Amino acid sequence: METTKKPSSARRSASPSGRGKGARRSAIAPGDPQRPDRRQDILASAEFLFAERGYAAVSVRDIAARAGVPVALVGYYFGRKPELLATVFAHRQANLDERISRIREIGARGPGEGRVAEIVTAWAEPVVRLHDSASGDSFSLLVARTAWDPGPEATETIERFYDPLVRAFLEAMAIALPGCPHDRLLWAYEYAVGALLMYVADKRIERLSGGRATAGDPALFEDFVRFVTAGLNAMCGCAPPR
Repeated sequence: METTKKPSSARRSASPSGRGKGARRSAIAPGDPQRPDRRQDILASAEFLFAERGYAAVSVRDIAARAGVPVALVGYYFGRKPELLATVFAHRQANLDERISRIREIGARGPGEGRVAEIVTAWAEPVVRLHDSASGDSFSLLVARTAWDPGPEATETIERFYDPLVRAFLEAMAIALPGCPHDRLLWAYEYAVGALLMYVADKRIERLSGGRATAGDPALFEDFVRFVTAGLNAMCGCAPPR
């Protein structure tokens, strides 16, 4: 008569919560995930390191070490490194949703005087506000790095989270600037993105100004809006705003 062997502790730990072979998350010791701060610590660590070094230069072990958690805990909460990158961006989804909602609301008003500047403000102001928050500085740099990273993980992240914003911006601008060719609006958007990322993420201004200027300074936001608005009007052959 055959007897059923009890699973060893090693085998039990390899399949937490009843998940079978091929489970995505790593095994961890009982009780480890109960600390509510650890998930946020990992996210903050990943955001900071991805921003400072770039996605490819950061390992899961680096993230765990900075967060002060076991390496297995990163896998338990977030799976593989690409999924962790996506979660960092998803954590900021509310900021993106605000931008899209505000842009669409302005576009729904139709064309009108000052509409281009209103759209630019709705598109950029939440970014500057986030940058000015305690943790937003790292995320601003991370967005810039990810936008310029040719790797597949970065490309997929930008497409997933930022392409809907681009479409909302272009649709609203097409209403505010009727008759402007789509390709010219698209290039104008690309130029505007470059200006925004440099405004909030490039710290060279601090060195070049001898410390008199700081990246993402909210006091300069109106200047930024005027600059981008003038560029959009110029690209579409409109008279500059008075």
